[in-house]
Amino acid sequence: MAKKTMVLIVLDGWGIGRDDFTNPLWVAKPPTFEWLAQNYPVTSLQASGIAVGLPWGEVGNSEVGHLTLGAGKVVYQYYPKITMAIQDGSFFENAVLKAACAHARENGGAINFAGLLTKANVHASLEHLQALIKMAQQEGVTKINLHLFGDGEDSPPRSIEKFLGELPGEYLASLVGRYYAMDRNQNWRLTQTAYDAMVGTAGAVVEDPMAAVEKIFTQGTTEEYLPALRFSDDKKLQDGDALVFFNYREDSIRQLASAFITKGFDHFPIVPLHNVYIATFTHYDDALDAPVAFPADNVTDPIGKVLSDAGATQLRLAETYKYAHVTYFFNGLREPPYKGEYRTLVPSNTNPHPEEHPEMMAAAVTDRLIESIQSRGFDFILVNYANPDTIAHTANFNAALEAIKVIDAQISRIVKAADNPDTLLFITSDHGNIEVMLDKVTGEPESSHDASPVPFYLVGQQFRGRKFVNGDRLALETLGSLADVAPTILAIMGIPKPPDMSGNSLLDGLI
Repeated sequence: MAKKTMVLIVLDGWGIGRDDFTNPLWVAKPPTFEWLAQNYPVTSLQASGIAVGLPWGEVGNSEVGHLTLGAGKVVYQYYPKITMAIQDGSFFENAVLKAACAHARENGGAINFAGLLTKANVHASLEHLQALIKMAQQEGVTKINLHLFGDGEDSPPRSIEKFLGELPGEYLASLVGRYYAMDRNQNWRLTQTAYDAMVGTAGAVVEDPMAAVEKIFTQGTTEEYLPALRFSDDKKLQDGDALVFFNYREDSIRQLASAFITKGFDHFPIVPLHNVYIATFTHYDDALDAPVAFPADNVTDPIGKVLSDAGATQLRLAETYKYAHVTYFFNGLREPPYKGEYRTLVPSNTNPHPEEHPEMMAAAVTDRLIESIQSRGFDFILVNYANPDTIAHTANFNAALEAIKVIDAQISRIVKAADNPDTLLFITSDHGNIEVMLDKVTGEPESSHDASPVPFYLVGQQFRGRKFVNGDRLALETLGSLADVAPTILAIMGIPKPPDMSGNSLLDGLI
């Protein structure tokens, strides 16, 4: 392992935007960053959407950004993970789902699919339900029952009729609003309403779902509060059946799932069911003992662990706003520090109006960083500057300009302190934000995260004068993603990346 100090600087919320008035970075033209771009390699990385495991087109965030930076791989969130499984066909070979189909087929029972009827893709997905139906048909299951929850919150109100029109009507078994089925506040009376509809002990039996739903709408309510409806008494959950909960977000389905899974459940009367195979799409709770079709992606070897195993010392440094990001999230959702890992927290200013102090605690963070670089006591230092993201969220353009000047000054200090053969700086970001603060059409302030690429500067004496292959077209062509940062650091340190780290070294893009 090369004995050099590697410093990963995360400028939180600092993306690559347009060269126009909407972009405070373009307006400010920070001189230190312009000098870095002229003298050292700079490239751009994807930090949003599927490149960091989020749904397609979804903007990045600090949690996912730091998780990806530390993991050195894409940690897929549930929705894109399941959707990609459908696209590549592995969904239809899923062992847990095939076991559910086999159970229903071999016991002469039905396979029951229960979950939110929605296209919003927050808790569940209509596309996933359609794939389940297709799979059950392919597996030779002749009885398919759908126990669906009306949305009206994430999806537009009164869209349930359109969604029902995209499903085989003969499979519909019960309908109830998410207000009942997805309570997460221990209102067990609400949960019981959904449970009773599924097991056939309550709920009006109707023939035409469209007519029943339309009647509810005329009474001034939406599908979120749809009372329990059933469509045939023989479509209730029965002995010998299989039941698959297809919500992938865990928190709002736990109560209903626990009524079917938990032994000794006593929050309300339940129907004794025998020989029923129950599975969940994702891991809802440690207390629920049921097969899980799509377990979460685990980060087994984040760079923090790899460095610790190699005997390296490391420092994590941030102000309060981003302390969890440089520790818990960067370590792959692990709270305790690794051996040789030290942490420094700089208390944030508690002023409720951060735009009044765009400097935040950047200078104090830099002071501690420079002390650590000069002490030569650490092999790896991770530092986060919260200013760009925090100030951009205030939508105050002038404060953003000041925050950029502050960060530019701090980077200038760091570059001077690191101007030696034994220190390397990796300057990047976790997601976009400050680079888009005005709507291009209306000129209105904009405060949310953006799907922009983020920069990656490689600053060290041995890299001066070199370029990345896309160095002159950063906004148009990215060289990689946040998952490639950790493998790049390890490559320079001479530490092999573990098999679980699937990102690639960005050094291959140097010319």
